[in-house]
Amino acid sequence: MTWGQKIDWIIDQNNDIRPQVQGTPLSSPMFASGNVLGGDPVLGTQVNLNVLAGPGVRQGAINAQIIRALGQDFTWDGNPDCGIKVIARNYAANASNQGAERGIDIQARNSGTYTSWINSANFNARNDSGKTTGQLQGILIRCENYGTVSTEVVGLDVNMSVENDTGSPTKDAIRVRNTDQSGMTACNSVLSVSNTSTNGFTYLFDLDGLTAANATLVSTSGTDALGFAGRLKIKMPSGSSAWINLYSTSNEA
Repeated sequence: MTWGQKIDWIIDQNNDIRPQVQGTPLSSPMFASGNVLGGDPVLGTQVNLNVLAGPGVRQGAINAQIIRALGQDFTWDGNPDCGIKVIARNYAANASNQGAERGIDIQARNSGTYTSWINSANFNARNDSGKTTGQLQGILIRCENYGTVSTEVVGLDVNMSVENDTGSPTKDAIRVRNTDQSGMTACNSVLSVSNTSTNGFTYLFDLDGLTAANATLVSTSGTDALGFAGRLKIKMPSGSSAWINLYSTSNEA
């Protein structure tokens, strides 16, 4: 198999996928196409590396790089160079609430005795010293729906399932840090909310799924002159706990 040849994937008698190389060169360096049956027995493309004792495999099982060299300037049409593009798309007329698509599935898992750390993904958007860019975004998430969604649309879903905390780790659903050591000005905000739609947002926080109880995240205990409806628990720089009082809209002046 050489660069510029087309590959058709075939399923052999052992239900394994094998490449079948054709001699017609394409403009793509390598092009793979074929039909794949669903289920666990087969994979479109599989790369298995058995790592031997020694340093970590820093360059990855699959290393994809796209580099635009000096002098190869953009003919700008609003689209960036893209290192990896993944599309999982459904055209099948499935029955109601049947089937699903996932653009990418990543798992970093420890099945040994000990490991220093586990990251499912590491994103780094970097603008080098002396260079200029209009925007620098670590992760951009956009949910678009032009059809019908029967249950929910969620931009970011964080599911904490810490079933064992024997080591007494800290457990934060979302952690925001500022690690700048260069003495620059402070970041503008921890949370920046804007609205360019016609409807905006109904709430800043929706705490309806929480059970109010004393000494937990939300409390309804206590009284004051205006009779607050609840309290949000926060941690002060001193390490002590404090509350932010919440008042019902019935208390509006």
